[in-house]
Amino acid sequence: MVTIVKGLDDLGVHRLPPLEQTIKERYNIDVNTKKPLDVQELSKRIGEKPSLLLCAMLSNQPKCSAFGVKCLVEVLAGIAGNHHISVGCLDYGPIQTRPFNFTLNSDGFLKEIFEPYNLELEERDHAYVGFCFTPEHRVSKWELRELSESNGTFELDLKIDLGIAVFYDCPDNNNEQQKRTSKFIPVSSVVVEFDGPAHLSDEQVRKDKLRDSMVQSTGSTVFRIQMPYQHQGKGSTELNRDSLAAMLEGQIQDIKNHFQNRLFDTINASYLLKSVFEKKVKKLASFNVT
Repeated sequence: MVTIVKGLDDLGVHRLPPLEQTIKERYNIDVNTKKPLDVQELSKRIGEKPSLLLCAMLSNQPKCSAFGVKCLVEVLAGIAGNHHISVGCLDYGPIQTRPFNFTLNSDGFLKEIFEPYNLELEERDHAYVGFCFTPEHRVSKWELRELSESNGTFELDLKIDLGIAVFYDCPDNNNEQQKRTSKFIPVSSVVVEFDGPAHLSDEQVRKDKLRDSMVQSTGSTVFRIQMPYQHQGKGSTELNRDSLAAMLEGQIQDIKNHFQNRLFDTINASYLLKSVFEKKVKKLASFNVT
């Protein structure tokens, strides 16, 4: 996959210093960094560049918490499965919308599930299913229908978009020649929020529910991951770690089930996919007759 650098042409991209160098100069973060996160350990889970970017984000964003980033890493690793996570879109040039605004891409755990459908396509036709992750996704309050402060923004902890890219041949205008074309089919959008202890107050719960309803009105499904009760005293560190791991495992499975169900719904409802499948069936039938 190719990383897109915002606001720069190919010449500008080549003039930029390496990402690792920029992060080291601005935030004193490199592969040997241990705090606030261990980059080497993260890299084993999600890759080096995503790990450096997340550490830079944690250092740069005042509202970003270590708990949230650690949960975010687990969600990324869980949704990606055994597949590589790459940097999709990156903003770190001389002019930035905000420092290190970036997205991450992965084939994800659904690739194997989708493969039987892909094999049904013709030799020249194929489809790709993939995830796009946007940490600290900014969305204007106006977009979420919060008109009282329409010029402000909300930061959503993690936005995950699932889509299918279909590449296929279709008749040209003269209906004789075939032309190569592609289409992107959105499948589902999920927002994951990581809630620390501050989200347990009655007022914050009310605000969170209001914002969730606004986010859902845009077509995204919201999942909230709440920090479990923190035990104190001897043995509490291991107990809290196990409690968080068990909670995350269940939440991640719920998110995966959601995406899998939406994928099957989209496949069944997509006229394009059905037409491409049917085209192959008709061609095979014609071949068998001759």
